Amino acid sequence: MTQGEDSATSEAVSPSEAGARARARVWRSVVLPLLVVGAIAGAIWWLEYRPEARECPRSPISGQCYGPTDLAASQVPPGMKVGPDVGKLAPDFFLETLTGGELRLSDLRGRAVVLNFWATWCLPCRKEIPQLVAAYNQFADQGLVVVGVNLQESPDTIRRYAEDFGMDFPIALDRRGSVADEYRLLGIPTTYFIDRQGVVRSVFRGPFLGQLGGTNVQEAIEENELLKRIQEILE
Repeated sequence: MTQGEDSATSEAVSPSEAGARARARVWRSVVLPLLVVGAIAGAIWWLEYRPEARECPRSPISGQCYGPTDLAASQVPPGMKVGPDVGKLAPDFFLETLTGGELRLSDLRGRAVVLNFWATWCLPCRKEIPQLVAAYNQFADQGLVVVGVNLQESPDTIRRYAEDFGMDFPIALDRRGSVADEYRLLGIPTTYFIDRQGVVRSVFRGPFLGQLGGTNVQEAIEENELLKRIQEILE
């Protein structure tokens, strides 16, 4: 036998070895990825559909679920659509409040609403809260109400913060973040300006900042922008 023939013989693979290698390739390229995808899909299903995920906090009075809720047909004029976009009726929601009460957005029809989504850990929110407090104090007697929707924080944490900032307007607790999802938030703070008929007139993403001794032009513009938008929904 020549050296070349001897080398070819040593590199030959038996049928059983070839079958084992083929099965290994199938396992790596087909079976294993399917198992990974199945595990991910199973985890998502468990998180989304397990009983406790479907449950929601409920009102101790009415038993109604806190979160987004449909507007009554009588509250939707012909031709109007519901959504978080400018020109549409603001999506309704029903939430508990920091003071132990309950708030339904549609019950505020007839008043101009500044709907502000915020959290205590949000530094830009901290910067704009004094402006919202001042605006509420200035325009409340003209029919303005500021509603601060807090995202998924404990009442104790919120209460200390609200007391420090003098937040006397209603603070609603979006414990599951479901109302924020309904409004398709991209970040906080986000503020919706809703007129007396319940229509979203404008949306402002980011903080309204206060004027610092008249030296900061950008902040002065943003403060004026807040007042301008409030005037639009008060008309």
